[in-house]
Amino acid sequence: MPDTLTLSEIQKLQFSDKHRAEQAALSMIKPYHGSSVKYVELTPKPESLNSINGFVTFENGERYFFKAHTEENEHVSQYYNSSILAEAGYPVISARQVAHEPGEQIVLYEILTFPTLFDQVEEQEDLLRTSGEEGTANGAQTQGTKWQRLVKAQTELDTKVCKIYQETLTSRSEKEQAAAAIHQLFHHRLQEDGRLGLFYRGNHLELPQGKFSFEQLSQLGWTINGAQYDQSLAQIIERSQHLLQPGAGPAIVGHGDAHNGNVFVEDTGQELRFYFFDPAFAGVHSPILDMTKPIFHNVFARWMYYPEQVVDQFEIAYKIIGDRIIIEHTYQPSDLRLKFLASRKRQLLVPIIDHLKREGMLPQNWQEQLRAALFCCPFLTVNLLAKPVANGTLAERYPLAIKLLGLSMAIEFGASTHKGNNAINAIIDDLFSVN
Repeated sequence: MPDTLTLSEIQKLQFSDKHRAEQAALSMIKPYHGSSVKYVELTPKPESLNSINGFVTFENGERYFFKAHTEENEHVSQYYNSSILAEAGYPVISARQVAHEPGEQIVLYEILTFPTLFDQVEEQEDLLRTSGEEGTANGAQTQGTKWQRLVKAQTELDTKVCKIYQETLTSRSEKEQAAAAIHQLFHHRLQEDGRLGLFYRGNHLELPQGKFSFEQLSQLGWTINGAQYDQSLAQIIERSQHLLQPGAGPAIVGHGDAHNGNVFVEDTGQELRFYFFDPAFAGVHSPILDMTKPIFHNVFARWMYYPEQVVDQFEIAYKIIGDRIIIEHTYQPSDLRLKFLASRKRQLLVPIIDHLKREGMLPQNWQEQLRAALFCCPFLTVNLLAKPVANGTLAERYPLAIKLLGLSMAIEFGASTHKGNNAINAIIDDLFSVN
């Protein structure tokens, strides 16, 4: 008899026992289609840190791509408000069918051969590294041309999203805002019964000199590449819980989780076109929260998805002296990712902040809210203290260097002040330099 597992359990199991995970997924999907479902094939991907995806095949030979978001202790009863995106004018791939049962919300799509933007960016970064090592002129030339097309398409998308923000801008009450699915990614994860408690409370960091508890870790001050951060992780968590509490304010129609893994790329031969899919968190919600995931994940988070590669491409050292941890590392986002960030700031962040200001709807603490939301991305997308497990999830295979890098980025984004500068906080400070 197939296992009865939750989506979160299936997501974890697929790395160690794919066949069993597929049988559990099949038993979950069958009630919505009866005996017409023949089998399920899971396709674990680096960008699917909090989802499962793959293919469903029916008895009549029809085959569909499916994706399902996974979340521990869900606070949201319904995801996938997909039609609202198309109605607002977003370029979006429409779902064939959505199952809306809490904890079993699975969406089926027609199979497309388009690559994701996640894969396209990784391909270009790989090409750059190869051409740099081998001096391949043709590789560098091809990379330059594709980069320009990707950046152009990103700029066009950011411009379109900004226009949709402006056209759909409204004001929502505290009750209306609190009902938005996007809060599952931020405020809900910061609760003791959310990922904060599940990932970190009672857990520890394995250091060569022994175990270092989360409670100890959360009280430390940090010095990262020469910049001093005096706010502890505990203080940042408490501050972020307050800042991300849903409240009345401006709202727009947004995707909610528009990282590169949720964007398909069509190459028409003349241009690249981007299309959103997997609108698990789509709805009417804060524009500040809507901008968060693509800012962090599309620019700063390569280490999160490709830890085995990245760990060999940067250096990191640490020492703990008294009540302070001192980190030195050489990790940097690629130039392509920084161009995406520049587009996002120029075409979306700056104009929407100006628009909110003109409309008298700009929250006074919008910068603090955005910092708090960005803090959640490295800290709560994956468990940075996950115990090592052979053939486990990505987080369970993270080496110490990746865990320390992730924690460092959480501090750099979450801390409201710092003394001294480094390359990462210079990028972050520039992002917030909006008049």
